[in-house]
Amino acid sequence: MVEVELPIIDLSIERSEVSKLIVKTCSGIGFFKVINHGVPEDVIARMEEESLGFFAKPAPEKQRAGPANPYGYGSKTIGFNGDVGEVEYLLIGTHSHFISQASKTISNDPLKFRYQYSYHM
Repeated sequence: MVEVELPIIDLSIERSEVSKLIVKTCSGIGFFKVINHGVPEDVIARMEEESLGFFAKPAPEKQRAGPANPYGYGSKTIGFNGDVGEVEYLLIGTHSHFISQASKTISNDPLKFRYQYSYHM
């Protein structure tokens, strides 16, 4: 296994420089970590908890939140070199009506999810 250092994008630097770094990183490795984004750690922890709960659900329950068109749940088979697997994703919009509807299929506690997500936005 080859180890790759995860690039870090610092949002506190000049915006045009941030844009260049994101384009460069996405053209290469395709993944990066964002720092100095202003989202409180407790909000991140609560959203991570919600996402772990969502992705632990059985496939039929997760599929109720999809398809990702443009928002919702999706999954794709990936890998061409013997590393075949599946990647799952959940794309969430920011409009309050979308959050109100989506929270019913995303979370076991829709009210809590809407509150946490709205606080973040």
